[in-house]
Amino acid sequence: MPHLRSHEDFDIVIEVGYHEDMEKPLTLKCLLLMEISSATTVQRRVHALVEAGILTRSRSASDRRSVELGVSGQTRKLIDRYVKMLHTHISKPA
Repeated sequence: MPHLRSHEDFDIVIEVGYHEDMEKPLTLKCLLLMEISSATTVQRRVHALVEAGILTRSRSASDRRSVELGVSGQTRKLIDRYVKMLHTHISKPA
């Protein structure tokens, strides 16, 4: 996917998108507990992805102290297109 600078970026976006799809949005703390990379790297990459408009931050509806991560609408379209291409490629007969 364009605009992702490292495998950590890709892993972060996929995890955030997956949990958003499952209606269980991730917080930064939950993302850090996945040990995708060092805590400092994940924090830095999340900040950069939010600044680039790839991820979003929003207050949790159930706990206003908590901030949930999500994927932006444009990123969602890219992920959906990427998944569709993968399914098409995988389902082709050999």
